[in-house]
Amino acid sequence: MKIRTIYFKVPDTAKAAAFWSELLATAPHKDFYGWKEINCGNIRLGFLQNPGDVFAGSGCVPVFEFPDDALPGYIARARALGAEVIVDGLEDPNMKSIAFRDPFGHEFELSRFHD
Repeated sequence: MKIRTIYFKVPDTAKAAAFWSELLATAPHKDFYGWKEINCGNIRLGFLQNPGDVFAGSGCVPVFEFPDDALPGYIARARALGAEVIVDGLEDPNMKSIAFRDPFGHEFELSRFHD
C-alpha cells in the first residue's frame, strides 16, 4: 500500500496551488477548474474547490522530508510566503521538524530526514 494523493479542500485552488508551487519549487501537473495537483515524488498533492464547502481548521497535515542542506531554504521560503510557525521542533530529537500553518489555515511540517 502507498499514499497516492493528499489533498486540501480550499476556497481558491489557484491561490493554494500558487503557494505550494512556490514553496515546493514545482508547477502543478494538473490544472483544472476546481482541481489542481502537484507531483511530489511518489505522492500527489492536490487542491479541491467545491462551492459551498465550509472550512474549519486544518483537514490534513502533510510532512515533507528534506536533507539537512536543503531544509533551511524551504523554511525560509515558507516564511516568506506567509506561513506561520506553529511549533519549531527542528532540534528536538523526537520531532526533527518545524510545523507551519499556510495562509489558508492548513498545517504542514518541514522535516529533516529520519526514521
